[in-house]
Amino acid sequence: MFDMFDMTDGLSGITKAIVMTVSEWIVSLRARRRMKKSLGRRASDLELASLKTWMAVEETEQREEESGPIHPR
Repeated sequence: MFDMFDMTDGLSGITKAIVMTVSEWIVSLRARRRMKKSLGRRASDLELASLKTWMAVEETEQREEESGPIHPR
């Protein structure tokens, strides 16, 4: 016999999968944009997962922050 709750559980699973996929895509775009800004070039998928590359990005961002204009308090 057809149970309505089985149908809604399936739809909520599909909805969760779609939301997770879109969220991962957005995070990936932001990471690529951040890395491109710091490194001055496009980052490969391998570089996105590399700790060494992310450390270089952090160092570049810190240098930019320190060399920026002085803000009076």
